[in-house]
Amino acid sequence: MIAALLGAALALAPARTLAPARTLAPARALATARADTLTDTVFVVSNRRRIAEGFTREVTDSLWYGLYVTRNVTGNVTDSATGNHASRALAAMRVTRIDSAALDEGAWRARLAAATGDTASRQAALVFVHGYSSSPGTAVAQGVQVRARGAHRGPLVVFLWPTHDLYVTIPTPARAYRDDARTAALSGPALARVLRAVGAIAPTVVLVAHSMGSRVALDAMLGDTATRTQLVARPLRAVGLFSPDVGAERFRADFSPALPTVAHRIALYGASTDYLLGAAAIVNGERRASGITRRGAALAGIELVDDTRGQRAEPLLLTLVGPRHSVRWASAALADFFGIVVAGADPSCRVTGATADAEGEGRWRLRRDTMPSGWLGAGCAPLQP
Repeated sequence: MIAALLGAALALAPARTLAPARTLAPARALATARADTLTDTVFVVSNRRRIAEGFTREVTDSLWYGLYVTRNVTGNVTDSATGNHASRALAAMRVTRIDSAALDEGAWRARLAAATGDTASRQAALVFVHGYSSSPGTAVAQGVQVRARGAHRGPLVVFLWPTHDLYVTIPTPARAYRDDARTAALSGPALARVLRAVGAIAPTVVLVAHSMGSRVALDAMLGDTATRTQLVARPLRAVGLFSPDVGAERFRADFSPALPTVAHRIALYGASTDYLLGAAAIVNGERRASGITRRGAALAGIELVDDTRGQRAEPLLLTLVGPRHSVRWASAALADFFGIVVAGADPSCRVTGATADAEGEGRWRLRRDTMPSGWLGAGCAPLQP
C-alpha cells in the first residue's frame, strides 16, 4: 500500500492553479525554439466551473473554451537500435504553460478550423481525455506529452473534466477516487458536445482516453444520441483506451459491441503490473477492462494490446516502484497506437516489425526494448516524415 501511494504521488506533476485568463500573446514561431524545445498551442475545453482564481471541481452545464501556449523541453536520448522516433518517445519531457487565453465558442472554433484542413493521419485533430486526480495544468501537460511521444502533428484538444488535483485527499485516497467517479458520470454529455464540434470542423479525429477518463469518453461516444448518430455516419479515425478504469464485464457487454460502429480503429492498452487499477478493482468490486488485454475472449473490432513489457519513460524511481499507469510515459504503447493504429497500418505489422508477439486472435503483447521505428503504412513500410 505504501508503494502504491508513493507511486501515485510521484506520478503527478506539481499542480499549478490556472492564472486568470489574459490576452494571448502573439504565437511563438517554432523556428526560434531550440532543437530540443517545442512551443505549441493547445485547444482547451472544460465543464469545470471557472472563477477568478481558476477552475473549481464543480460541474457546470456551460463549457469554458480557451487556448494554452505550452513549451515542451525534451531531454536527449540516444538509441541507435531504434532511431530518432524511439529516442524522442523515450526522452524526459518537461511541459510548462507560458501563456493562456479564454475565448468564446465561435472564436475557439475558428482557431481550430484554421489549424486543421489536412486529411493525412498525422494531421488528425487529437482529443485527449485525462484520468482521475489531474489538475488542469497536469492534464494539459499529459496531453502534450501523449502527442509528442506519438509523433502526432495534428492540433491537440484537451477536455478538462472536474477532478481532485491529487490522488490523496482527506480523509482517505478512496475519497478522491469516489468524488472523481461522480463527476466523471456527469461529464459525458459535455465531452459529447466537444466531439460533435471537433468532428464538424476537422477532416478526421483521433480520441485518446486514459484511466477514469475512459468512462467519460465511452459515455460521450455511445450514451449521447446526437453524438453517436454523427459518429456512425462519420466515424472517428481511431480511439485509444489506455488503462481504462471501467468494469471488465460492463465493457464487454455494453461498450465493446458498439464501439466499432463509431470508430474505424479501436485499441485497448493495459499492463498486468498496474496496481492502481488493482486498487480500483477492490474499490469497485470488479476487475477493470484493462485486464481484457490478457484474459478472456477476444473482442470483435477491438485490438487488445498488453503493455506490461513495453518501454516507458518514467523517472528512475517510478521505473522501480511505479504503477505503470500514467499514459504520458507509456512510450511503446503510444508508439504502437499512433504508428500502427492511427497510421492505418495492418495490425499484423506488430509481428512483422518484431515490436509485439501475437497472443491469439485480436490480441498482442508488446516486446521488451522494442517499438515501431516510426509511423507505418501499407506493407508495414515506414511512412515518409
